[in-house]
Amino acid sequence: MKLAVVGGGSTYTPELIDGFARLRDTLPVEELVLVDPAADRLELVGGLARRIFAKQDHPGRIVTTSDIDAGVADADAVLLQLRVGGQA
Repeated sequence: MKLAVVGGGSTYTPELIDGFARLRDTLPVEELVLVDPAADRLELVGGLARRIFAKQDHPGRIVTTSDIDAGVADADAVLLQLRVGGQA
């Protein structure tokens, strides 16, 4: 299954990733795409997400991108994790 998370650079994303890692038998994510326009946050969260998957021996692949069209292309499901207006 390919799953895309729009807003994947969020500080809440690691908790989401941990849940996917623990529930890998119930929710078999083969590719998890984190999509976010904030490249610096995206790379930080993406690296943490990869470490979480590795620690849990999850075989899925984590991809990061700021290109929403590419990120959601052929996804089986898309999660939106957005805060309108940002932190303000």
